[in-house]
Amino acid sequence: QYKRYTIITQNQNLVKLGSIAMKYDIKQGDCLELMKDIPDGSIDLVITDPPYGIGLTPQRITGKFKGTIVLNDDNLEWLDDWIEEIYRISKNIVCVFCGWQKVDVFKQSLEKRFICKNILVWDKCWFGIGNNYRPNYELCILCCKSNFTIKSKNKSNILRYKRLNPIDMVHSCEKPIPLIEDLIYELSNEGDTILDPFMGSGSTGMACIHTNRNFIGIELDENYFNIAKDRIRSELNNIPYIKNDIHTDIKNEKVNLF
Repeated sequence: QYKRYTIITQNQNLVKLGSIAMKYDIKQGDCLELMKDIPDGSIDLVITDPPYGIGLTPQRITGKFKGTIVLNDDNLEWLDDWIEEIYRISKNIVCVFCGWQKVDVFKQSLEKRFICKNILVWDKCWFGIGNNYRPNYELCILCCKSNFTIKSKNKSNILRYKRLNPIDMVHSCEKPIPLIEDLIYELSNEGDTILDPFMGSGSTGMACIHTNRNFIGIELDENYFNIAKDRIRSELNNIPYIKNDIHTDIKNEKVNLF
């Protein structure tokens, strides 16, 4: 059993496809289990920010997220099984954020199934904490099953988007929405289905709303699941060209994605 919240909308602002129904489907639970319900080869693009396997906890004593622990960030025992499921359900392209500490582990595991096309660098335009060389970037491994070309055709693999001010963050590892929108725009098309199996506070879902994509999100932490649900619902209600036809209440029962 798990919690699920679904919104089906009538999007009247799709440039190429016209007015069509869009679906935002989020689930609370273990993604290794819930992805089993997703059909083979049905996901146009995976963008996700999984636990980095580094046991990260915010270090500032007075910080907003003091003592916050990311679930399952103390190991990467789940990684190979997760990649097998991602390979099964993906049509082609997968983007996986990671830190420099374990990028070798992520890359070697992903290369067992995918072609590693590139390693993108997110330049945060903001120094992290520390008293040595202070961290200013995170990495995103860009994988595929077969070759592809981004829309821009000629673009740097360094993506510069200022990290969120901690005051404005609702998750300790939250990525800026414009960064996710950039990846979505370059790597998918309007009306496509995007999956984020480590949804966190729902930033990928927000980016999907802004770029006219369907969204499937999975989050283990119930608190962040509820935050994501509220953010996505609120954003949809505030966009005039989207008509929310159906709001499906949370159900504590297992139901199929499709």
